[in-house]
Amino acid sequence: MTWTNGAETLFPWFWLRDHGEDAISLDQTTQQRKIDTFAIDPAIRAQRVILSPDQRYLELDWPEHTQSLISIARLADCAGLIEAPLRSLWQAGSLPDPLPQIDYAEIAAGDVGVRDWLQLIQRWGFALIHNTRASEDGTRQLAEHIAPAQHTIFGSYWKLAAELREHADTAYSTQYLAPHTDATYYHDAPGLQLFNCLEFEGSGGESVLVDGFAIARTLQQQSPEHYAVLSQVEVPGQYLDNGVNLQTERPVLRHDRKGRLLQVSFNNYDRAPFLLPPADMAAFYAAYSAFNRHVLDQRNWLKIPLRPGMALILDNWRCLHGRMGYTGKRVFYGCYHNRADYDSRLRTLTNP
Repeated sequence: MTWTNGAETLFPWFWLRDHGEDAISLDQTTQQRKIDTFAIDPAIRAQRVILSPDQRYLELDWPEHTQSLISIARLADCAGLIEAPLRSLWQAGSLPDPLPQIDYAEIAAGDVGVRDWLQLIQRWGFALIHNTRASEDGTRQLAEHIAPAQHTIFGSYWKLAAELREHADTAYSTQYLAPHTDATYYHDAPGLQLFNCLEFEGSGGESVLVDGFAIARTLQQQSPEHYAVLSQVEVPGQYLDNGVNLQTERPVLRHDRKGRLLQVSFNNYDRAPFLLPPADMAAFYAAYSAFNRHVLDQRNWLKIPLRPGMALILDNWRCLHGRMGYTGKRVFYGCYHNRADYDSRLRTLTNP
């Protein structure tokens, strides 16, 4: 198939028969496949192919005296011709002024505000929300505009303060936390993380954000050999507590089947022991340390002093987050959202 931009894509006949979007091939209500893939003749070939009068579909006539339809939009999508959503990689100095943000009233007003909110997260990896209710119930109401919270060992919602000792985690302290991603020990690490500030009395305690995709790009440009190592070596993470032993492993830089960066997974606090052959172990430590140098480079840091009435939501697959040490009282209430739920909500609001 030749496209208007001159690109060409080869679609196998079998694939075209298997991906029909007509009522015989696809349930029009559930969008589930009806055609029996395994009954299709491996050598099948269409007898005629034409463009529909409205130029939105290919019409294919098959030997079994049936006709199937497949949309040009689906063909273009599968051919990789649909532009990826805008993603702006950043250092602290390259962010817009004001920062990516939205007022809670816009979110509460309906789907248009929620869509704008999620598109900010998609583009920048985070968003600030102003004029939130500084309460547990207000946090839940904010979160539910996306989807139900993801339940983890911390519950569906959690309170974060140094005075609380409910979990064996350094987040429950006043000390500095280096930027990291959460839940490297979960097979399905949360896609979003929401922090709503309930109380703050003291000094310090700024939230720190780092664009993991931006530093991955820098690493790839400066040290492609390090980038390759972090894309290949499976790094184990673990969480150990009373009655809890969570473990999984994934590369620091995880890619999709097309080679596009999908997830940054970096948390040296929760890295579990693992051993490679000596040369491979040395290559890993060199690459891991190179990535960490970019993480700790404060030119990449965005510091945000959250106060009551402000909330922060971040893409946990893209942005690393940390915290400056503080004195006084600092209470956050928050939750995680599953990646699939976030992606689903964004798709349905962007392409209703």
